[in-house]
Amino acid sequence: MTKYPVGLCDLHCDTLYKIAGQGDLCNDTCHVSFDRVDDFAYYAQVMALWNPPTDPDDLCYERFLKSTDHLHRLLMHHPDVSLCTSYRTLADAASRGKKAVILSVEGGGLLGGDLMRLDEIYARGVRLFTPVWGGVSCMGGAHDVGGGLSPFGILALKKMLSLGMIPDVSHASKEIFYQIAAYADMMGMPMVATHSNSAVICPHTRNLSDEQFRMIRDAGGVVGISFCIPHLSENGAADVGTVADHIEHYLSLDGEHTVCIGADLDGIDALPAPMNGIEDMGLLYEELQRRRFSDALISDIFCGNAMSFWKRHLK
Repeated sequence: MTKYPVGLCDLHCDTLYKIAGQGDLCNDTCHVSFDRVDDFAYYAQVMALWNPPTDPDDLCYERFLKSTDHLHRLLMHHPDVSLCTSYRTLADAASRGKKAVILSVEGGGLLGGDLMRLDEIYARGVRLFTPVWGGVSCMGGAHDVGGGLSPFGILALKKMLSLGMIPDVSHASKEIFYQIAAYADMMGMPMVATHSNSAVICPHTRNLSDEQFRMIRDAGGVVGISFCIPHLSENGAADVGTVADHIEHYLSLDGEHTVCIGADLDGIDALPAPMNGIEDMGLLYEELQRRRFSDALISDIFCGNAMSFWKRHLK
């Protein structure tokens, strides 16, 4: 039964990686379970396929193939969930009361220096791509080590943009952020940060400066607020109010049409107090109400901004 009069469109979770090609979309072991989101009028979830930089590139690609095969098998058993690769399919799922999955890749190591793999990745439904995650991969250096895109990384970025995959600057070094911004602009594409908080509130290398947020905003992109505690607070403690603090800061940068939710569920060990999983997302809704956010603004943060973005850019 719907408790909150808004949809929930979350821009990032790692549940597909966590179930490791074996578990189900409805489960008792993950933060995200598709049977625990019925409090919301609609649910669309970007599900990332993570590629740890410590894993060999070919192993990452093999795991991607197995995970997407597993997802397609799961969808046969969950007729109320649709894999969406365009705004048309996303809107159709919403009109039919179905939950939606959008696929992303997190970490470009799975390419292993082979541009042809991008064709298969796109064919399997991936529409967002995070080039780097941590350390150095075939695509370049992440936020924790710095450095720009490798020569292969530049070729891969150009190809994913030409295919229509949207680049995600979460985890990017500053150098890669600005390279992605330049190439995306040149090719008429947006960029997004699906799970990146404000560096003004919490000065972590994973977080965005005000300038970076404005650049994403001005490029027509969106930014998802992460629930990762080290990215929310310097002191190692965070609650739902801390999440709202990051939202308020982005709103102060004229981000009312940019800020979204990208909670990073199942990619983090602990959630802001007192949350335990996706079923507690309503606590953030109630916190924003306490802060006297308008109903329209809360609806945009929870789903409207993401859906408007998909309408413009998910072809």
